[in-house]
Amino acid sequence: MTTVAPAYDLSASDLATRIASRTCTPTEAVSSALLRIDELEDRVHAWAFVDRETALAQAEVLTSEAANGDLRGPLHGVPVGIKDVFHVQAMPTVANSKTMDPSAAYGDSAVAAALRAAGAIILGKCETVEFAGMGMPPPTRNPWNLEHTAGGSSSGSGAAVGARMVPVAIGTQTGGSNLRPAAYNGIAGFKPSHGAISREGLLPVSWTLDHPGIIARTAVDLSLVFDAIARARPVSPLRTGPWRIGLVREFFLERSEQPVVESVERAVSLMRDGGATVAEAHLPPIFAAQQAIHRLIMSPEMVTYHATRLAEQEDRMTPRHVQSVKAFSLLPVTYYIQALRARRILKEQLALLFDQFDILVMPTTPAPAPKGLDSTGDASLLSPWSLVGFPAATVPCGLSNGLPLGLQLVGKPGSDTTVLAAAEFAESVLGLLDLPF
Repeated sequence: MTTVAPAYDLSASDLATRIASRTCTPTEAVSSALLRIDELEDRVHAWAFVDRETALAQAEVLTSEAANGDLRGPLHGVPVGIKDVFHVQAMPTVANSKTMDPSAAYGDSAVAAALRAAGAIILGKCETVEFAGMGMPPPTRNPWNLEHTAGGSSSGSGAAVGARMVPVAIGTQTGGSNLRPAAYNGIAGFKPSHGAISREGLLPVSWTLDHPGIIARTAVDLSLVFDAIARARPVSPLRTGPWRIGLVREFFLERSEQPVVESVERAVSLMRDGGATVAEAHLPPIFAAQQAIHRLIMSPEMVTYHATRLAEQEDRMTPRHVQSVKAFSLLPVTYYIQALRARRILKEQLALLFDQFDILVMPTTPAPAPKGLDSTGDASLLSPWSLVGFPAATVPCGLSNGLPLGLQLVGKPGSDTTVLAAAEFAESVLGLLDLPF
């Protein structure tokens, strides 16, 4: 007789190992995840939709296969969540918007199909800010303190993993929407190089900025899931150390609260003790324009996607979303073209930093999760790397007033596995955070 292992006690890697060794079954894994959801969901509000019956039925099939030694892939039987901007067969895609038809039928997005091919069991859809953009935040709360935001726009994905309802969830990042909820909820997150994970079947915010991302309990889990669902293999050779780390004080530490600065300094010191070399990295002058460049690219692309919706369903869109789309529509197209050119220059100049360093490190957010649900927090330390499409990860590096803080690690385009390896190294010297409940 096997013992039911609560989902919040196991990382995705540990759970997959136990299922493969037959010390836990997919049915036990899914059942324990559903029990955890039942225990906390009425307080955390991480889920837009949970398909209990289908998940349990799939778990029974995968349990039989595992008993015969037949594993579909590295995530066989692991329960996962997926942000409600990805299409999943037989599940509604609502994106926290009244303009979406919950009865509409969709096939699997590329990410959902890849998860299934790897053996994962999709429990349901996680809450999101309206259309993952500038719309209304969801009711999701931070499990570390229910009076604070869980971050966004991948709010439910971060809270579901942070509350140990599932060991891994899929999010997205256009500015800071994947790594911010990971950091706020005390867990690991990864935004790969732009295009490394397919966007097919994903409702867009900005076609040239959107990144599917991964939120998981550990950095090891991030690597496991990325290897299972990535479509583009790294173009850079894997580096595993000794790490040449560039600490970025300009902009990043300058904008951060003192507890964040102290946590990052401590994390870098521990990494140095672990064998890394550390020097200060200096940003190119054009970096001062990165926020404007990001907005001038994201805004017209978002307007283009929502133009028909605004014309036909304005009365069903929230005022916040309507105001954003209308305001962004006033930008001249020449601004967009110039911003694309400026992004290319910024990307080329930032890439030169990696002649000196393997990884750049900085805070993930300038402060812990803010109180209240009207804002999902500050994405300013994350959006530069979404703008240029560089891979970035976050791991926990401390607490401030009982709320988690994150350390951000960034690499050059195509160095996804190197960034993930660096995140595992950082996690090994920093340790994991234990939930306070």
